[in-house]
Amino acid sequence: MKKILIVAFTILIVTSSLALAAPQEKFDISLQQWKVKGSFDYYLHDTGSSQLLSLVSMPQNQNMNILHLKYTPNNRNYVRFQYGITSSGNKGRGSDTDWQNAGSSTMTDYGTMNFNGNQKMIAVDFGTVVSKSERKKTSVLWGLSRRDTTNQISNVVYHLVNGVNVGNLTQTDNGSYLNGTFSGIHIGVENEYKLNDKILLNTGLNTSYLNAKAYGHWANHLPPWDWENSGNTLGFDLNIGLIYTFHKNMMAELGYYYSYAKMTDGKERLDYNNGTSVEYSGIDLGYKQRGYYFGLNWKI
Repeated sequence: MKKILIVAFTILIVTSSLALAAPQEKFDISLQQWKVKGSFDYYLHDTGSSQLLSLVSMPQNQNMNILHLKYTPNNRNYVRFQYGITSSGNKGRGSDTDWQNAGSSTMTDYGTMNFNGNQKMIAVDFGTVVSKSERKKTSVLWGLSRRDTTNQISNVVYHLVNGVNVGNLTQTDNGSYLNGTFSGIHIGVENEYKLNDKILLNTGLNTSYLNAKAYGHWANHLPPWDWENSGNTLGFDLNIGLIYTFHKNMMAELGYYYSYAKMTDGKERLDYNNGTSVEYSGIDLGYKQRGYYFGLNWKI
C-alpha cells in the first residue's frame, strides 16, 4: 500500500506542476458511490485428497466511496489515480464450516457470525489512446492496484461442534478476525462510445496478476491460532457505465462494477501459540465485489 501511495502522490505532484505550466491541459475528477455486494472466502483442502476441510465465508456488503483523478496531458495519453474506502461496519452474516473426518463429506462443525470491518481499493493507471473516431475511442492501459478487506467476528452462534448438534451455542466476542489483501499489476482496455451529444457509454476490462494474502486470528482456541496465507493468482475487473452531460464540464454517471480473483493451492503457516508452527498447502482465497455505482464528474 505504501509503495502504491508514494507512486500515486508522485504522479499527482508532477502532473499538477505540468498543469500549472500548461493551462490548456485537463483534469477529470469523479466522486462515486459503489453499492458493493460480494464475499471473501477462505478454503482449506487436504493436500493428499483435495478434500475440503474448512470454509470461512465472509460477506462483503457495503457502500464504497471512490475518488477518481485523471490527468490528460495531450490527446493520446492519460494518468489516473483511484482510491475507494467503505466505512467500518457490519458486512453481513457469514459462516464457518469444517469437515474434520478424512475421506468423509459429513459436516462436523458449523457456525454463523457477523463480519465487521471495511474495504479499501487503490490503483494507478497509465493509458494510451490507440484508436479514435467521431463516435468511438479505444485506449489500452497498465497499472498497479491493491484491495484490502478487514473482517472481525462478532455475534457467533455454533450449531454443530465435533459432529454434535449443540443447538444455538453462543461465543463471546473475542477479537477473532480474518483479513485479506490482493495486490499486483494489471493491463486492460477501455472503450468510449458516443451515443449522442449528451450520452456516452463507457466499458472497461482489466486482467491482473496478483499476490493474495490473508491474516487470521482465531481466539476461540486456547491458546489462540494465528495464521498467514499467501500465493499468486489472476484476477479481472470489468465496468460498464452511462455518462450524461448536463453542462460542458459537469456530468452524471450510472454504471456497474465487477471484480473477481481466486487464489488456489496457496501456502499457509499456522502458529498455535504454544511454540508449535505448521505449514500447509491447498489453501484457496476468493474475493468478489460487484454492484451498481453512481457519481458526478467534473472537468477542470
